[in-house]
Amino acid sequence: MNNDNFMNEDLVKTKVTYPVLFKRLWPYARREKALLFTAIVAVAGGATVARLIPALIGYAIDHGVKDKDYEVFTNVAFAYLGLEVLRSLFSFGNAYLFQVFGNRMLFHLREDLMNHVQRLPLQFFNKTPTGRIVTRLTNDVMSLGELFTEGVISVFTNTVIIASVVIALGLISWKLTLVSLILAPLFIWASFYLSNKIRDILRDLKKKLSFMNAFIAENLNGIKVVQLYNRVGKNRDKFAALSHDYRDTHMRSIRAYALMQPIMNLFNAVTITSALYFGGYLSSQNAIAIGSLVAFLMNIQDFIPPLREILEKYQQFQNSLTSAERIFTLMDEPKEFEIEQLTSRGALRGDLEIRNLNFQYENHLPLVLKNINLNVKAGESIALVGRTGSGKSTFISLLQRFYDAPEKTIFVDGIALERIQREEIRHHVGVVQQDNFIFRGTIRDNVGLGDPRIHEDQIQMACEKTGYMQLLQRTGRNLSSPVAERGSNLSVGERQLIAFARILAFNPDILILDEATANIDSESEHIIQDATKEITRGRTSIIIAHRLSTIEQCDRIVVLNQGEIAEVGSHEELMKAQGMYYQFASLGTKSPLFAGKSESTTS
Repeated sequence: MNNDNFMNEDLVKTKVTYPVLFKRLWPYARREKALLFTAIVAVAGGATVARLIPALIGYAIDHGVKDKDYEVFTNVAFAYLGLEVLRSLFSFGNAYLFQVFGNRMLFHLREDLMNHVQRLPLQFFNKTPTGRIVTRLTNDVMSLGELFTEGVISVFTNTVIIASVVIALGLISWKLTLVSLILAPLFIWASFYLSNKIRDILRDLKKKLSFMNAFIAENLNGIKVVQLYNRVGKNRDKFAALSHDYRDTHMRSIRAYALMQPIMNLFNAVTITSALYFGGYLSSQNAIAIGSLVAFLMNIQDFIPPLREILEKYQQFQNSLTSAERIFTLMDEPKEFEIEQLTSRGALRGDLEIRNLNFQYENHLPLVLKNINLNVKAGESIALVGRTGSGKSTFISLLQRFYDAPEKTIFVDGIALERIQREEIRHHVGVVQQDNFIFRGTIRDNVGLGDPRIHEDQIQMACEKTGYMQLLQRTGRNLSSPVAERGSNLSVGERQLIAFARILAFNPDILILDEATANIDSESEHIIQDATKEITRGRTSIIIAHRLSTIEQCDRIVVLNQGEIAEVGSHEELMKAQGMYYQFASLGTKSPLFAGKSESTTS
């Protein structure tokens, strides 16, 4: 594997700027407008109260100390206590409200992102590693969430504090304010320049983390193959190289972060020194009262901490921006295409018509299906046979609209397939595959898939028709028995029986069996063959199988060869014709036509 090429696949399409970021996030903020407005009021109130405290202290010095007026001290003391209590309430209010606001926005974002991912076309999942998608749905969303729960609170609050400090300083002495803060733009520019460098490092860090997660997920999913072919050592070395690369990049970010603190400390020293020196000079010239100078020094000390906090959160924003770039790239992936004015069907008869169908997965790839013309009557059972790569699985994927066939090439009950909603056509077309996915949970959960339309009696009946209920009773289990991840505590045959019961419970109008008996033992196959006869009776059925006993039961057999229909007819008709089917069927299951797993959907 070429690591560089793989990592390049994870590059985002565009770089998100702050205006773009907040423009994309504004729809989520609008959902919580009242909460946001209340939090802003709390911030403004807290900043105003905080500026009144230095002014109060300055007043006490100028009127209480100089005049030795005890009553002034008493009034100032109680006023100070009241302001501190009020500031505490405002501080609690803005922190709590912003946290609630941020978490609610994160909830909306995560929901929208997950809903979007589930509606992406199958091509996206074929070309994108699962680990990369998981990283964007978890790590990247959490990083962006910090922008709400911590970043927005801190930056907005501290920006208001800095603005209030500058206003308060200007009201005391605009000359002293100008002298004290004259170097502020230089230090702020240097800090933001360093933060932008940190952003580039963090973007690279995110890319490498995503690649490492994808590598881990791939190897854990294929752990049996890794151990069987003694790839543990090689994979360990490859992971070590990825981990070292990630560590080195992380160290670069640590060094950049370490430079930020000295810059801010120097800025703090220069500001305070300037205020003390020139403030003392102005005081000696009676240009500023001593109480006002003390208030000025108290205010200017409040200037540095919020600025430092903003810069720290700005660095966090860099991390959030890299996550935002990846999240928005995922959100911008086009969903499964739907045309307007779709037809809604309550039920389907099951008539299928294929007219001059030509299909290729990408424009630069060869045709997978070529000039396919076929009519399937409602209730008819059709067998698709052919070598691996002949287009069988592609054909059924088009029927389920996992891929879009050219318009007006596939018709269901006389209606073009693209004019029937995807969710609806998938509700009416059921598939049992050779390798079915089993979820963690119970047997009942896996048969009904948590669909409220599937009742307990339907699940019970489905399991009885497949013979699975008898198997459960023999082994002392029931529908509530636990199922491990991917059905690892079940046999291959039992997983197929669950998938078969699942299809019976949903009772589709069109049934597709894709190598459904390929991995099942003789006893289980006999049970399923009996159930197959029952569920295909009166129902349009398309069966992909390599066992001759399954194919012989079909009304017609369609032989595919290199994406084209080579022969069509019943078993008896094709045997009499002595063509391609006859040659393969004569050899039985040893024939290349019937042996091996069906082609993948991306072949």
